[in-house]
Amino acid sequence: MALTGSKVKIRLVLICIILGTIPTLIVGIFSVYKGAQAIQNKVDEGNMRNLVQVQMSVEQLLYTADHIMLQFIETPAVKSSLQVDMTGDEFKIFNTVEDAINNLPTYSLGASEICFANLQKGWAIDNSGIYKLESYVASRYLNEFIKRPESSFWIDELAMKTAGIISESEDMDCICLVKKWPLFIPNPSYIAILKIPHSKFASLISNNESLGEVMIIGDNGYVIAHPDKEEWGKDYNSETYYQKLSGLPDKQGKFTIGIDNVDYSVNYLKSGYNGWTYVSITSLADVTKDSKAIGWFTFIACMTVIVVVNLAAFIISDRIYKPVEKIYKLLVGAQERDTYKKQDEFRLIEERINFLMKDNKRMNKQLSVQFSQLKEFFILKLILSGMDQSTVDSRIRLYGYPDLETPMCVLVTRIDTFEGTIYSDGDKDLMLFAVNNIAGELLEEVIILKPVVVEEYQVTIIKTAGSRFEDIKEAAFKAAEKLQDVVKKMLNISVSIGISEPIYTYRDIHKGYNESVEALKHQLSLGYKAIIFYRDIRELGRLNPVFPDKLEEELLDAVKTCSFEKAKEMLHQFISRVFMVEASRYEYQVSLVRLLTDLVLILKESGESNDIIVKDGISVYEKLFALKTAEEIEKWFLTEIIKPIIMHIENSEKKQYKKIVEGVLNIIHDEYHTELTLEDCASRLNYHPSYIRRILKNEAGIVFSDYLAQYRIDMAKRWLLETNMKISEIADRLKYKNSENFIRFFKKITGVTPGKYRKIN
Repeated sequence: MALTGSKVKIRLVLICIILGTIPTLIVGIFSVYKGAQAIQNKVDEGNMRNLVQVQMSVEQLLYTADHIMLQFIETPAVKSSLQVDMTGDEFKIFNTVEDAINNLPTYSLGASEICFANLQKGWAIDNSGIYKLESYVASRYLNEFIKRPESSFWIDELAMKTAGIISESEDMDCICLVKKWPLFIPNPSYIAILKIPHSKFASLISNNESLGEVMIIGDNGYVIAHPDKEEWGKDYNSETYYQKLSGLPDKQGKFTIGIDNVDYSVNYLKSGYNGWTYVSITSLADVTKDSKAIGWFTFIACMTVIVVVNLAAFIISDRIYKPVEKIYKLLVGAQERDTYKKQDEFRLIEERINFLMKDNKRMNKQLSVQFSQLKEFFILKLILSGMDQSTVDSRIRLYGYPDLETPMCVLVTRIDTFEGTIYSDGDKDLMLFAVNNIAGELLEEVIILKPVVVEEYQVTIIKTAGSRFEDIKEAAFKAAEKLQDVVKKMLNISVSIGISEPIYTYRDIHKGYNESVEALKHQLSLGYKAIIFYRDIRELGRLNPVFPDKLEEELLDAVKTCSFEKAKEMLHQFISRVFMVEASRYEYQVSLVRLLTDLVLILKESGESNDIIVKDGISVYEKLFALKTAEEIEKWFLTEIIKPIIMHIENSEKKQYKKIVEGVLNIIHDEYHTELTLEDCASRLNYHPSYIRRILKNEAGIVFSDYLAQYRIDMAKRWLLETNMKISEIADRLKYKNSENFIRFFKKITGVTPGKYRKIN
């Protein structure tokens, strides 16, 4: 099969080769690894079983020896000899003890010698005879045993030689069991010693080379038993592996350690009887010899599989490529093949298919969006404008809306206010859409058409149960109340809801919407969080509220006199009286417009245009009609109309008062030397003298006559200091009848006469 000219074909061949080769290599490597690991585990298990067997054999020997020695000590002959001195008279007792020693069942133990020494009486007996203790060849040997604190223990003679406790010349190569009596006292009465040769313990160790090197090491770190006789009694405390296993807390286990660049597997058992350690050391190189044969066999098998897989890859790839080639030729014309000759067939196929799928997806998305928009547009059109029945029926079938089996109601929701919430008027659209989403999820079971937002309203069209109006009203009220509560809980805003009359066709939805909006406009007397049925407000047009003329007159007087608190109280009474009677919102608006007009006239009478109460270019009447509740209306009148008018009147009066005060003072300053009176000033300014007097007192804090007299005295002081005018001449110019009156008045004001004032100043 030729591979040239097709990247896909080459790739298929490579993939097949990789899929066949890599798993085969992985399996082969894993098999070799697991085989070597299994051999290692088997060797470790064999070594551990061997150690357990050696331990059991050795400790059985030790237990037997210990038991024999206890029996020996408890024999009557031994006990009776404790108080006997070494004399010829007691020869029979010594023979009895010697017979007891020779008759002990020590053949199975391989014991080479038993010694019994009476430390108090100074004699010793062993297999060779009876001796005085001081002439006994092993007396120093006994002294070393006596020094040890234990009452019963095993000790290695070779270890004692190695440690220098006994001399090298002494021929000793046994493991000794030492028993003292009495127990647990520093100076025992006698001591018994059983000696077992090292060779006996070495014979208990299996000499299987495949299981590694096995040895027994005493609690002092000296070798007790070893297949190699040269190792008996050798100090292993400096050996690396012994140091490591001595520090391990476990009683048995295994570990791997490197010694002289060779890895060894060490298995160990620590005896709880006498502290001896049973050790097996195996070279990992010896263990892996068997696994190499397995590795070679596995390698040959893997290579055979790889060759077979590669041959199969060529055949399989050719068959797999044929369908791809057909698709490629179908999507790419013969003329284009030379152009795309170097490109991957799969990539070209993918590009063509992706293009088709994206184009299809884009068209579906556009259709879906447009279809959804058309449905929403249809709902808005049903709500805002009427449609002929045939058009409605065709669209209902097109969009898959159900046929009406029960009456519908239109619920129009409006946000009451953002005052006291975290929102502002700028969040109104966002909150309306939030309410719309809540309505869509909360009333999903009863919604006929998708809820929408229209201007400042959220519109929900629901189906109701039953045909009686009471049942329809109850179902609509429950839905509206549920929506109000959830919106309050989730958004912390209150809403009011208008509910239409029952409607029975989709075409009447527009009529139901207008009824619900009209119902909401009658919220004036109900306040926030109202649920208003259109049927309930249809009869209100028959009643007319009484316009409270007297209250309005008092309110207007309070505004004119700038009494804000009184105006506030009278406004509250006026609004309460207007809304006391349930009436049409139009009747309410007539009374409110009348009041607003009268207040605007007060503003015009004060000489000011109504610009001070017009904001953002919106007429005050438009703002009045946009208010929802009596509370909003009262607050708006007070803050947006009455308060600005009172502030304007107060500012105008202050300016007028200031102008009057300035006019009077200017007249005094210009005509102080004439027969000037308050009446003359009032006449010139066209005000009543009493009004002028009150303005001067309240605004400037002065009395006309006092200020005039003081100003004349000030001028007299000036003339006295700056001119040579005579006092009589000054009095005459200031219109005093004679000089004496001037002098008397001047002294009254300044405390000195005019002449003295001129003199001292």
